[in-house]
Amino acid sequence: MASERNRDRKRNSKKIFTKKMQIKLMAIFALVLLALVGLNVRIAYITAKSGDKYARKVLSQQQYDSRTIPFRRGEILDRNGNILARSEKVYNVVLDCFAINADEDFIEPTISALVATLGVDESEVRKIITSEETKDSQYQVIKREVSMEDKQKYEDYTDLSEDRKLSDERRLELENVQGIWFEEDFIRKYPFNTLASNVLGFSNDLNEGIVGLESYYNDVLRGVDGREFGYLNEDSELQRTTVEPTNGKSLVSTIDVNIQQVVEKYIKEFDDKYKDGPWVDFAGHGSKNTGVIVGDPNTGEILAMATNQAYDLNDPENLDGWYTKKQIEAMSDEEYVTALNGLWSNFCISGAFELGSTYKPVVVASALEGGFADDSDHYYCNGYLQYGSEPPIYCDNRNGHQDETLSDVVKNSCNVGMMEIADKMGVDAFVKYQELFNFGKKTGIDLPNENAGILYNSNNMHVIELATNSFGQGFTASMIQEFAAFSTVVNGGNYYRPHMVRQVLDSKGGVAKDIDPLLLSQPVSSKNSSLLKEYLEAVVKEGTGQKAQIPGYRIGGKTGTAETLPRGEDRYIVSFIGAVPIDDPQVVIYTVVDEPNVEDQEIGGYSMEISKKILSEILPYLGIYPTEEITDDERGTLGMKTGENADGTSDGTTDGTTDGTTDGTGENADGTAQNGVPDQNYVEPLEDTGEPQEDPWDDGVTNEDLQLEQ
Repeated sequence: MASERNRDRKRNSKKIFTKKMQIKLMAIFALVLLALVGLNVRIAYITAKSGDKYARKVLSQQQYDSRTIPFRRGEILDRNGNILARSEKVYNVVLDCFAINADEDFIEPTISALVATLGVDESEVRKIITSEETKDSQYQVIKREVSMEDKQKYEDYTDLSEDRKLSDERRLELENVQGIWFEEDFIRKYPFNTLASNVLGFSNDLNEGIVGLESYYNDVLRGVDGREFGYLNEDSELQRTTVEPTNGKSLVSTIDVNIQQVVEKYIKEFDDKYKDGPWVDFAGHGSKNTGVIVGDPNTGEILAMATNQAYDLNDPENLDGWYTKKQIEAMSDEEYVTALNGLWSNFCISGAFELGSTYKPVVVASALEGGFADDSDHYYCNGYLQYGSEPPIYCDNRNGHQDETLSDVVKNSCNVGMMEIADKMGVDAFVKYQELFNFGKKTGIDLPNENAGILYNSNNMHVIELATNSFGQGFTASMIQEFAAFSTVVNGGNYYRPHMVRQVLDSKGGVAKDIDPLLLSQPVSSKNSSLLKEYLEAVVKEGTGQKAQIPGYRIGGKTGTAETLPRGEDRYIVSFIGAVPIDDPQVVIYTVVDEPNVEDQEIGGYSMEISKKILSEILPYLGIYPTEEITDDERGTLGMKTGENADGTSDGTTDGTTDGTTDGTGENADGTAQNGVPDQNYVEPLEDTGEPQEDPWDDGVTNEDLQLEQ
């Protein structure tokens, strides 16, 4: 009984706190309450003052994923709006292995979908999804450059829309296709493949232009990548922030696709015709180099530019057309790169050579302008000129042209007359006019890797150098330099910077920048330009350029032949430069054949043959029609090949005649070699020191250079 009472007493009793204990508890409670109030006040203060700062910090730490949104590189168009280069949207197939492995039921349906629609290798995909190295990865690219059509196949395959009749089992299987997404990308496409390859160039996988316009205008064509950020907010909800890409600007080039195609057609025809010639170092091709420039002399715009080294812009590292498989396999890495750089080089811009007689009109114009020659002047050619004890320098006609007017000197391509003119000019004036015509300097054309050539100056040019320079030997220049200088001679005396781009368009197609013709100088008066046009017309009518005649058209021009280095190997560069119509030039054509693949390189009118065919086809297209009376027979022959009758049979004539001597100093009436001087009389050009020349835009222009919005 006692024990039961004790238990009841304990059950019913209450714990009694003394007054002292109660005071202590009250104090502790008050302190805790004050601490909570202070903490809440502090939190409120921090939230009010720095809440956004800390929220951003937390969200950045909670970032879930991000991806790059690529920009679209700008297009390159011809002057008529034809697309020469464009960026085509493609997709990279990306696997989120972590998501796929979240449920083992996801693996097989996902692999089946990939194999069925995208043609990927089943074993490779399975390995990526399940291997220890990649199973937790959220970004594995399994296929690149997937087309829109193939992407659509995948989307059709995995379509779960209600209107699609699927069994429950099939619907469940497709619902388990997880962790596949398509990443946008762009690849560069060139619709015309090899057309204008030397001008356009190409860009690499990193969207960087390598050569040509793609390189020179790389900064303009490029845009800025966008970015998409994904993160979990404080409610664990996935949020995305997108910064859209800025697409690149587009270029409207001066190139005319139709003219470019004609030019390349006849370069290829020549290449095919002579590809089996005797020169083994460029076997399979009609010449070492062939280049053609067609342009507007009144603006500097280039309508067409091509060489015989065209390559596929969609496969620029393919050397198959230039080397055998065995040769390619035997190349070291350095040799392979050298071969590619050679293929990608633009002879019209980067090649420098001795111009030969095509330079004579520039010298005559300079002499007229400087008062060292006059239209009424006469010269006497006895076949050679000798300076002191130096060996004689012979003319094209060793018997001499006898008495000649200034016009005759040009028409006959008389080196004696040219040397006499240069003697009157003297070294200082000769060098001055070379510089005024921009020889020895880059023209500034908007293409990379322009060659400035090598000139003598007032300090190292002596009497022999002056003499040989007068007829285009002893110094080097590029095709574009000669094109620009000759255009100046025939257009009234205005030197325009040659250029390849006429407009820059914004990403929406609006005009962001007009690139107008740039007049750099006027080294020749319109009066003297008119005289030169008369002289040049006589060259084609009666002199060395007769093979360039086209019935009904007034054409003026000049032929040239120069022996290449080293001398004495019977290797020559033959050329023709002409303007149509010569009384009001609208087109200038310059054709150079560097070492034709034939036995006697100097005797054929190859450059005139190519030029005539090109002009016959493009002049009507440009709305330039015959102005002279022509017979029905002549009208019928406008489309004929050189040396053919109206029925296509041979008329028995040959490309040219020769007396078997070289042509560095003159030509027969048909532009072929005649009575060259001994090799020791050729003054070799100065060696290229390799020192870079100042040109702020040599490597290309930026948006800032063109004052375009960044």
